[in-house]
Amino acid sequence: MNMTKVKYEQSNPAGEPTVILGSSLGTDRFMWREQVESLPRTWNVITFDLRGHGASPVGPGTPSIDDFADDVVAIADDVGVHRFAFCGLSIGGVIGQSLGARYPDRVSSLVLASTGLTILSKQALVERAERVLDEGMAWIADVSAPRWFTERFRSEHPEIVEAKMDHLRHMAPRGYADACLALAGFDGHDTAPSISAPTLILSGEEDLATPPEGSAELASAVPGAVLRSLPACAHLCNVEQPALFTELVQRHVEANN
Repeated sequence: MNMTKVKYEQSNPAGEPTVILGSSLGTDRFMWREQVESLPRTWNVITFDLRGHGASPVGPGTPSIDDFADDVVAIADDVGVHRFAFCGLSIGGVIGQSLGARYPDRVSSLVLASTGLTILSKQALVERAERVLDEGMAWIADVSAPRWFTERFRSEHPEIVEAKMDHLRHMAPRGYADACLALAGFDGHDTAPSISAPTLILSGEEDLATPPEGSAELASAVPGAVLRSLPACAHLCNVEQPALFTELVQRHVEANN
């Protein structure tokens, strides 16, 4: 087990249920600001930075998705919580698949957003990792905005978009590259059928980074999974459609707590 002590925050340490939110590649725990503010104050909502992202250090060696999942379990252990709900977006949703398959006794419910059994191709992810290590992060920030947000949102909320791109531009290339390589090594086709936690899969209708057909494939592979499409949003659907996203998460967690 290759765990790294990652940065996390709790909104209500004494609350329940505990819900842990797993962020997208190239973001940090603050991408969940709207959910932390809107989910019930009685819940214990935990956000964290993936290793090599935000305030979390880069781990030893090149991590796997299972290593990222083990970090989540380590957070739950650290706060003294045995069972928790997990909501992950993009790579966070891939981490959720590993959690659901490997820790069925720990995960009460799953929300997997903007994700799939795989994300991109192994070759594309390896090439992306190599390029950010060679050239830095500026180029990936330049191409990410139209993949993360719809044209309409970019026009109406340029300050939100620029803040996300600025964060991406200044993050450690090694942290981003490690996450790409972890994704390159993951294939959920064998993992998904063993997930037993009640699972909600959310997909942005205009998501170019993880297209809706990939979410549908994931929903077909996870026993009993429910698929919901979110209108008028792209990859960061929790940012573009915060009220609907939060409502769906709350309803799913409460129904399966």
